[in-house]
Amino acid sequence: MFTKQELQDIIELIGRSPVQKFKYSDGTAQLLIVKDNAALPPKADKRSTKAASEPMAEHAEAAGAKPSEPDGAQPAAMAEKNAEPDAPKLIEIVAPTVGTFYTSAEQGAVPFVQVGDKVTPEKVVCVLEAMKLFTEVSAKVSGEIVEIAVENGQFVEYGQPLFIVKPE
Repeated sequence: MFTKQELQDIIELIGRSPVQKFKYSDGTAQLLIVKDNAALPPKADKRSTKAASEPMAEHAEAAGAKPSEPDGAQPAAMAEKNAEPDAPKLIEIVAPTVGTFYTSAEQGAVPFVQVGDKVTPEKVVCVLEAMKLFTEVSAKVSGEIVEIAVENGQFVEYGQPLFIVKPE
């Protein structure tokens, strides 16, 4: 049986990842977490899940749940972000893996993109480096870069927002 804090940590991890459904069963207990972004208040920051996690944690704790890998879920390349109901929808380009975030292919080179640049789905926006393996991250959406959410050289987690894009 996990403590309430451990369950809240699990829920927070799922909340920060692009995984929409998390399922766990050990034969005696079951845990199911399904994201329902429409249930968040309009001005809520989706990166902060503490308030929303407490009722889920109590329910999960009662079930005696333990963590596991998501139920066949694939990493999502982007997640929608709504600041306010009447504001235009913004898209987050998220990290497909953990690694060090770089804005250009080599030190001192021109960045792949900057705030205000137009991108296409094929456009490489950054690279992530993990254990000397470089992964190119493409935009996967057409639009304009409105925010770069991380600093060059910063370590990023799986599912962490890297860029905010205003779609066309």
